[in-house]
Amino acid sequence: MRIWVEPMLGRLARWLRLLGHDAPLRRGDWPRLLPGEALITRRRALAGRPGVVFVTSDHLEEQLAQVMAELGLKLEPAHLFTRCLDCNQPVEPASREQVQGLVPEYILHTAEAFSRCPACGKIYWPGSHGRRALALLERLSPPPAR
Repeated sequence: MRIWVEPMLGRLARWLRLLGHDAPLRRGDWPRLLPGEALITRRRALAGRPGVVFVTSDHLEEQLAQVMAELGLKLEPAHLFTRCLDCNQPVEPASREQVQGLVPEYILHTAEAFSRCPACGKIYWPGSHGRRALALLERLSPPPAR
């Protein structure tokens, strides 16, 4: 599913990307959404249209919980951290040799794995930020059905 996000909700877009969703920022005019697309907005004029999620809160956690609930998004560990948080492109695995000189020396020797965005070059690795993000997502996700 492609989830278009208005630029005013850029922080929310980054969290949707962290979940592994295709969440580009949408600028300009709003053409009709294609099947499998959604639009996340704060503009009241767009509320109630098919495929549009009108975000009601100013708080990120509440926004994320609302969008996950309304679009039926689930926390799927295999999809986490598979997109660049900045430019939305799928990231690719990178070796230590490929990131040498691009990450701090300590990280080079202690991180378990690396990934890199082929579009902007940003490098990612598992660390405390990812663990905190996962904890937040687990709090927001509904418990599995029994």
